Amino acid sequence: MKKLTRDEINDLYRLRDLISNLRTEELYVFMYVWDNISVGEIVFERDLSRIYHVKKPILVAVEMREKGLLERGEGCYNLPRWIRRLRMKIGRFEELRALLDRLP
Repeated sequence: MKKLTRDEINDLYRLRDLISNLRTEELYVFMYVWDNISVGEIVFERDLSRIYHVKKPILVAVEMREKGLLERGEGCYNLPRWIRRLRMKIGRFEELRALLDRLP
């Protein structure tokens, strides 16, 4: 993992607070988009339904957009820019969880 700036560390605390309040289905959506960064709408719905058994992925995506944890592009869902910077430095979701667990 690359060294984080002070702003990125502040974003990490913000992200930890947001993630800690997610329902299970929302956490699955966030984990999936974190690992994939950007995913097509059809694949998003199919994978979340089949892999994570999320009943209505599109409705969960709307909730995630309202919380600022997901962006909608043309026919796709993406990590918001402020989170994407962290993703590029931290790596996979497991690495993010380990880092969040170490934060004071």
